[in-house]
Amino acid sequence: MMIELVRIHAHLCGDGFMFFGESSERDRKHSATVGYSNNNYCLIEKFRDDFNAVFKVQMKLRKNRKEVTVRSIRIYKELLKLFGELSSFKWRIPIEIKNLDTHSKMEWLKSFFEDEAYHEKKYNRLKTKSMNLGGLKDIKEILDSLEINSVITGPNCDKSYYITIPRFDNIDLFKDFKKQPARK
Repeated sequence: MMIELVRIHAHLCGDGFMFFGESSERDRKHSATVGYSNNNYCLIEKFRDDFNAVFKVQMKLRKNRKEVTVRSIRIYKELLKLFGELSSFKWRIPIEIKNLDTHSKMEWLKSFFEDEAYHEKKYNRLKTKSMNLGGLKDIKEILDSLEINSVITGPNCDKSYYITIPRFDNIDLFKDFKKQPARK
C-alpha cells in the first residue's frame, strides 16, 4: 500500500469527510464529495499532495473554510471499497494497514495524531478523544505492535473515550513528531 494512501486514510479518520447523496444538478442523479478540513494550512497542503499522488486529481482549496474537497463518485467508491465507512463513529483501521512495516504504521499514527491528539506537556503524555471505541482499539493494537504503552479510558459522561500515551517525549519512534500549531 502506498504511504500516501496510508496518510490519506488516517486524515480521513481524523478531520476528513465523505458524502454521497442526491445531486442538485440536472444531468446527475447522485453526487459524492471527499474532503479534509483543518486549521493548519501545512496539513491541508500535505493531504492535498498525497491525494493528488494517489488519485491524480487536484482538490479544490476553500481558504475561507480551511478545507480541500473533490467531487468524485469514482474516488468515493474506491475509498469505501478500500477502507469501509469513515464516519466519526464507524471508522476502523484495515488489517492491511495493521500489517504494514513500522515506518508505515508510524506514518498513519502521526497523521492521525496531527489531527486529533493534544500533547499535555505538563504530564508528558499524548491524548486523543474519540467517540469511536473500535477505532481507538485499532490504534492501541498498532501501538502495542510497536511496543508503545497506551491506555484507553472511558466511557466519559459524553460517551467519549480517550487513548493516552504516557511518557510521550521518551518514545524514540515519535522523536520527529511535532504537533504543529494552526496557522491563521
